[in-house]
Amino acid sequence: MDGIDAKLLNILSENSNVTATEITQKVNLSIPAINKRISKLTQRGIIRQFTILVDNKMAGKPIQAFILVVVQPNSSVDKLAKYIQSDPDILECYAVTGEYDYLLKVCAKDVEGLENKLLHLKRQLGVVKSHTMLSLMEHKFLPSALPDMIEKEKEV
Repeated sequence: MDGIDAKLLNILSENSNVTATEITQKVNLSIPAINKRISKLTQRGIIRQFTILVDNKMAGKPIQAFILVVVQPNSSVDKLAKYIQSDPDILECYAVTGEYDYLLKVCAKDVEGLENKLLHLKRQLGVVKSHTMLSLMEHKFLPSALPDMIEKEKEV
């Protein structure tokens, strides 16, 4: 991957809906060359997918929380994983080290909806301990290319 690829990643991370014509104005390449590079980045797995970002508040789910959970040792982690994949309100899930097993990022319509989700996790899915933190304000969220990509881009 070179500086041009890094620049493409930065442009696409700002707006994945940008056209190849718009990219040509920022990168000195032809449209076919840009499309070929993007295709190669996708084939190599560097670009996993093109998507949109939804504003949870505007979509009617203003409550955002981070939930740390401990799973009962004998419980079926597969059942929990399947539920996490199927629930659209669980936005992210990470296996973590330390006292807890997983970190969930969750959105909800209201506090009652969040409580119902927590109760379901505990009653049905083997969660024996949880720690919930409500997000008050988002100060930074930057779904972008990795920071060192900006440095590579400068090499061009």
